[in-house]
Amino acid sequence: MPIPLRLFLDACILVTAANSPEGGSARLLNIAAEGKVRLSATRLVMHEAKANIKDLLGRPLWVWFCRIIGPLRLSLCDSPTAAEKARWAKVTSPKDTHVLAGAIKAKADILISLDRRHILNQSVQEAFPIPIMSPGEFLQKYGFVEPRPSDHPPKKRPLTESVRKKR
Repeated sequence: MPIPLRLFLDACILVTAANSPEGGSARLLNIAAEGKVRLSATRLVMHEAKANIKDLLGRPLWVWFCRIIGPLRLSLCDSPTAAEKARWAKVTSPKDTHVLAGAIKAKADILISLDRRHILNQSVQEAFPIPIMSPGEFLQKYGFVEPRPSDHPPKKRPLTESVRKKR
């Protein structure tokens, strides 16, 4: 049996999983619970997730979320040092260098993020030695969800139909 991939989670993944239990970020937690992947983060990422969940979604949701992630055995590594973060200062925003440095420190196989502006962009992906994916990209690439058929895009209602329904 192959060793499951180690995914390093950006804080936005945890916040999104707490806010949307049916979405791709939450699906990552589910497949980790099934032992199909291993999850890792730094203490700083967890602190950021906690602050954002409490501020944006409320303390009761943070308490509930802790019960959900507790059994997952999320591997926490120490937060990166200033020198480890400095290595990525020219690649991404200063507030996000800890995410890149943390993925390296955690020896992640893949970094999972939803931050398209500072992490999932092409220049960061080209400079970073670890693959970076969104939850949806990871789930599709590794066969945890069926890809949408490209020849049948989701149907959109004509604008006039949606306007009529609002009246």
